Amino acid sequence: MIRLKRKWLASAALAASLLAPAAAVQAGTPAYARLSWDGGGDSLGTAIMKNGTVYVPANTLESAGMTVQWDKSRQRADYAGYGRSLAVRIGGTSAVLDGDPVRDMPAPFLYQGQLYLSGRFVVEALEGDSVAWDAKTRVFSAKHLHTYAGFGQTYGGRTYSVVKRTGELFASTGKNGAQVKLADLGSRLYDGVSMEFQPTEGGLLLLTITDNYGEPHLNDHRFALLLKNGAVIRQADVHYWQRFETNAAAYGDHLLLTDGQTLRVIRDGTGAVEQTIDLVKLGGEEGPYFVEGAADDYLLIRPNASGLLTLVDRTTGASVKLYKQLLDAEGQAYATENDVPYHGDELHFVKREGDTLYFEDDSPIAKDSGRLLPYKLPVPAEGGTAGP
Repeated sequence: MIRLKRKWLASAALAASLLAPAAAVQAGTPAYARLSWDGGGDSLGTAIMKNGTVYVPANTLESAGMTVQWDKSRQRADYAGYGRSLAVRIGGTSAVLDGDPVRDMPAPFLYQGQLYLSGRFVVEALEGDSVAWDAKTRVFSAKHLHTYAGFGQTYGGRTYSVVKRTGELFASTGKNGAQVKLADLGSRLYDGVSMEFQPTEGGLLLLTITDNYGEPHLNDHRFALLLKNGAVIRQADVHYWQRFETNAAAYGDHLLLTDGQTLRVIRDGTGAVEQTIDLVKLGGEEGPYFVEGAADDYLLIRPNASGLLTLVDRTTGASVKLYKQLLDAEGQAYATENDVPYHGDELHFVKREGDTLYFEDDSPIAKDSGRLLPYKLPVPAEGGTAGP
């Protein structure tokens, strides 16, 4: 992308100039600003020509997804969003753009309660190009301005933000909200984005970002990121369709990350990968797989396509599809023949007592709702049997 060349030079006097008192200003003459955005679409809005410079409303930055914080005197404005940051002062001729000093820029001013900034400065801040001025129509124009529409959530005094268009994940640092890039998720995000934060016993942080999208929201793209001291040390993502189960995140001092095809068992505290397990080989079906439970001696996995909960002995590799062991004939028929709202059983793990695992049948035809269904470990080579 062609970037605008900065007209202004860095200066060591920047900090002092940002603290200078605001100068009184007079309104200029009316103009217009036509901006073309990288995601498609144009916007036409008001602008002001003053002292040979075209100014545009600073809320253009907010429309692009940046946030603003004012100081107590309402003279200095700090903008931040998704790896970009800038600071300006009303009446000042110095600024900061992405941590770099800028000086000899046209002074920002307030007009009718709105902050106005040099149009060229705004375009540069939004990584645009092709700046032009049509004196006849009094239209200032620029192209390819970036938008940073996304989703953010605050945890532990830090705001985590993801740019939907690019899949970039940022986190705020410092009191002015400056952001650093943490990771690339590897995919754009579309619709119902949410975040879940899970601190671990070993002092790590597991961040799960879910993008639920499509019509009628049948797609679930989950991104799991493991952070240590604020930095991402492990990550994985998996796409599920139609059926959405909760993946187990940990057992004991082990953490779990899955991409639906493999499962990484990770040591809590250090983030070291202890084991990588081939879920497709264990389950005997194509993935992706849910991982609904784990311990040193077993795994509970469910292929997204068939939806049949499978118990795997981690020592021997023996496996059993639990619907055959825990459900009656009617329940088994439902698990294998029904496809509304999805294929498979609705068995869910509840608890473990000794060598016995207990499950609950949440299907609409289940008898004695809430009744616990036991299965005793280990899994024999030919499959298991129900009962304590």
